[in-house]
Amino acid sequence: MAPYLQESTELVFPDYEAGISWFPAAADKETRQRTLVNASHIDDLHRLLAATDVQIVVPQDAAYANAIHCWSQTAEKPAGVVVYPTQAHEVSATLQYAIGAGLDIAIKCGGHSTNGASSTDGGVLINLAKMKKIVVDPERMLVHVGGGCLWGEVDKAAWQHGLAVVGGSNGTTGVGGLTLGGGYGMLTGEHGLAIDNLVSAEIVLANGKVVRASECHNSDLFWALRGAGHNFGIITELTLRAHTQGDIFMGALVFPPVPQVVSKLVKLVNDLYTVTDTPAGPSSKSAGKTMGLLGITHQHGRTGILLVVTYNGPEQEAREIYKPFFELGPVFENTRMAAYPEVNSQVPAAHGIRSSMKGAAFTLPIRDTFFLDIVRRYQEFMQRCPEASGSLVGWELMDPTKVCASDNGSFATRGFHLNSVIMPMWRSANLDDTCRNWARQIGSRFQDELDCSMGKGVRSDRGAVLLYGNYDQYDETAEDIFGANYPRLQQLKAKYDPSNIFNKLYPIEPKC
Repeated sequence: MAPYLQESTELVFPDYEAGISWFPAAADKETRQRTLVNASHIDDLHRLLAATDVQIVVPQDAAYANAIHCWSQTAEKPAGVVVYPTQAHEVSATLQYAIGAGLDIAIKCGGHSTNGASSTDGGVLINLAKMKKIVVDPERMLVHVGGGCLWGEVDKAAWQHGLAVVGGSNGTTGVGGLTLGGGYGMLTGEHGLAIDNLVSAEIVLANGKVVRASECHNSDLFWALRGAGHNFGIITELTLRAHTQGDIFMGALVFPPVPQVVSKLVKLVNDLYTVTDTPAGPSSKSAGKTMGLLGITHQHGRTGILLVVTYNGPEQEAREIYKPFFELGPVFENTRMAAYPEVNSQVPAAHGIRSSMKGAAFTLPIRDTFFLDIVRRYQEFMQRCPEASGSLVGWELMDPTKVCASDNGSFATRGFHLNSVIMPMWRSANLDDTCRNWARQIGSRFQDELDCSMGKGVRSDRGAVLLYGNYDQYDETAEDIFGANYPRLQQLKAKYDPSNIFNKLYPIEPKC
């Protein structure tokens, strides 16, 4: 019986009790970090998993390159062995063997993390790509999603029933990774973050147990998963709340980087998205129905100002809301009504490039002088590094009222600030430092501007830096990202992962 059909808080797999003899004695953290996979380990894994449908891939195999492939080449590391489980108990068996043998462990779903969290150098990579079962329950408005699913796959399955879930704006992003870190999406303005729509999760813990976490079962673990989930185990299934969904108005407008045009465009963006206090509470003119991106991009040898637009409603309403933007005279536009799965994949994601997704934050209103300063710095970067012509600086636009209305997990950066992304994209390894340093410099300018608008060192109500943990934060620690939630997370880490097995992204130090 599939786990989502039962309410058990702990799943037991008797067939694997006999396999315990394969698990060497647990190694300490230092040993685990320096032990590399060798032929003996691979032989052990083959014997341990012989009676399963698990695929094991080694560096000599033709399938190896695809097995370790990440969206950004800079994030790829040469795993010693890749294991493709199909069931939670196979994940558990692989994990327990790797821990006992002192091997490094990484988990890969979509592989979109540009900080290397989905890779391991010489260790065991657990690739969840074969765990893709999706079951839509239209009566209960739920979608049960396998741990290896990508957002595009989930969107298409839900759409067949006239439903949608809050998920990433790129269809090739993994469901688990984005959700565990918070999860902004096209529907966040109306329905909150992905974690606000997470009903339950099946997770393999560091001790090998497979448990269900929800508001009713292992509620402390469920709290931790919603924001810091990467630190607590391997998600093998998620149950997501779905929403009735119709076609969405979508598209892009491109404007020239002319100061007079930019100033008017920024003013229109501020007018549409700035949240003000009303008798009914905080709200903006967008009313949560619009979400988009104001960005600087470079195509065909020219820098342009990109405005990605969406409106969750009829086309006539959308065109009325965006009328002032059209009247500015974009040099390109392709707006139209489209099915939600298409809308949620409108942001292109070229694979096989080198990239970093540096996160920053900003508040509205955006100052046009600040925006133009970033345009100037972007153009200078294009002149110095023409190979990076696909790079993007983006201001993510939405009404954050729904995000601020919830406080149901360890995610600590809720607030009326918004996220920006600085994404250099290049191809030559010798430009790695150049491109990352540029992203760091632009991120520093965003921080300076944030300090000016909110006050130097201002943090969220939960004491966290105003930075989204799913983006690269080069210098921030787990304590910075989780703020006042960090002490409780340390206690839960000591309970569920005392040896800090899961340590790839903002590792939390266990503390009783």
